[in-house]
Amino acid sequence: MKHFIYIFFLLSTWFSYTQDIKIMHINAKWNQSNNYNLRGLKNCKVQYALLEDQAPSLRAQISSVPIIILLDKNGKPRGQWKAGLSFKIEASIEEIQNRVNVIMLETSSRRATSN
Repeated sequence: MKHFIYIFFLLSTWFSYTQDIKIMHINAKWNQSNNYNLRGLKNCKVQYALLEDQAPSLRAQISSVPIIILLDKNGKPRGQWKAGLSFKIEASIEEIQNRVNVIMLETSSRRATSN
């Protein structure tokens, strides 16, 4: 029974923190044909946004579109993928998922050791 409670605690902790990771996909209206398909990513919340709808301070920081930004629970950028001259992101969905998984494991292991 003790092991069941411990496993339940670990799983509930892990599931409660998976949505702390956020993926922001920002693209320009004129480049929407090059949107990156993020469907199928697990353990994160995916948000799409248009560059034109962002604050001027954020727009000034973005040099190419589309851009995918991985944010941790504190809103700190933990990964970024930008388009090149083709205006397309060349990274694989597996590369992005692997980065999400690493951050998720880092976050859950930090919380488990602090409890």
